[in-house]
This record gives sequence, structure tokens and C-alpha cells, in this order.
Amino acid sequence: MDLNSDMYLNGQYLQNNPTWDVEDSPWKAKVVHELLKRNNVRAKDIVEIGCGAGGILEQLALLEPSVEQLRGYDISPQAIELAKKKETENIRFYQQNFLEGNETGELLLVIDVVEHIADYYGFLEKLKRKGRQFVFHIPLDASCRSLLKPWILKQQRDTVGHLHYFSEEMVLWFLKDTRYEIVDWVYTKPVSDTQPSRSFMRSVKKNLRNISFSLNKPLSVKLWGGYSMMVLAQ
Repeated sequence: MDLNSDMYLNGQYLQNNPTWDVEDSPWKAKVVHELLKRNNVRAKDIVEIGCGAGGILEQLALLEPSVEQLRGYDISPQAIELAKKKETENIRFYQQNFLEGNETGELLLVIDVVEHIADYYGFLEKLKRKGRQFVFHIPLDASCRSLLKPWILKQQRDTVGHLHYFSEEMVLWFLKDTRYEIVDWVYTKPVSDTQPSRSFMRSVKKNLRNISFSLNKPLSVKLWGGYSMMVLAQ
């Protein structure tokens, strides 16, 4: 069992995150859709491991109407209770550890999960045998800003259960180590850089970050943090 798995079972995660971040589902699903479309990936069966409240699969069903079956798995009873409300004829959710069963999938989604897994190398090696293609969304928490302000990482640990903090290079290394072939990937921006700001100072910071990102994406990611990678692999 993972070091922080209790928070997903006893309701602590739901208490810290009452919406289970379902408001981020539309843009995450859109990035997944665009990545698949760009690489001509067409799947009839999509499985999401750590599906949370099910918002991403709900959105993908709209963006990928040719998909015949979408299945979501999560160990949290609170998450699955929320997700069950989104079930349709072709979307189903299960309170189950996907890796412990006999189920497999054509395209596996692992969205904001790896950073929560204590033995993420073991997790990735088991996952590799369960699917043909994979989409990972992985936060790039290791940045100059987070190293100078370690309480940012502590907050991530306490509120959303991050156990690991990665840079772009680290993500590419551990996927290669576990024998994944990276097909394509893109950066994703923090929500604060895409939504209207609630104060003048936040607006200034957002504009500066966006200017920095437009000029040099890798450097901006390393300096400011808050970005993630969406990776298509096989």
C-alpha cells in the first residue's frame, strides 16, 4: 500500500479538495484529445487509472465519439461515488486497483497519478503490461522557485498527496528506464496562468509568466514551476 493511500480512503483527500479538481477536467481532456489527434491515435477502449471524480472520461466521451468503451478505476470510495453520477451506456467506474486485477485496456490514461505513488518505478513496470498506448500527465514540481520556497512542495504533499517532485528531464528518464517509448509530449500551463486573475498583483505575475513561457518554454518551466507534461507513450 502507498505511503499516503489512507488519505484517498478515509475522506481526507475529499475534505482537502471538495470538487476533486473536476473543474480541470475539460482542459485536460482537450489536451489529451489534441495529442491523440496529432499523432493519429484512435482507440476504441480507454481506461483511466486514478480517475477521481470521472470528469476527464466524461469530457473525452464528447471529444472522442468513436470510442466504444470508457472505464475509470480508483481506490477511493469517495471519488467513485462522485464518478458514478457520470456513468452512461459506455462510461463505467469501478472502485478497484486496476493493476491488481486481470483487466487490460487499449489506451491507458494516467493523469496526475505517478507523483502520488511511493514505488512509481514498480507501478510503471506493472502498468506497461496492461495496455498498448499510454497518456501520462505529470506535474513538474521541481523548479528554482520550489527549491527556494520548499513550503510550496510541503503544501503539495499535505493537500494533494504528492510524494515525488519531478523535472522534465526526470520524467523522460524514468519513462525510458521503465521501457516506454515516448511518441510525443507537450507542456501544460498552471490554471493560474490561463484563468482571470483575482487581484492586480496576480495579474502582473501571470502576464510575466506567460511572456517568459512564450520566449523560452523550458527555461520558464524550470524557473517558475507549476507546469506539467502531457506525454503520449507506447
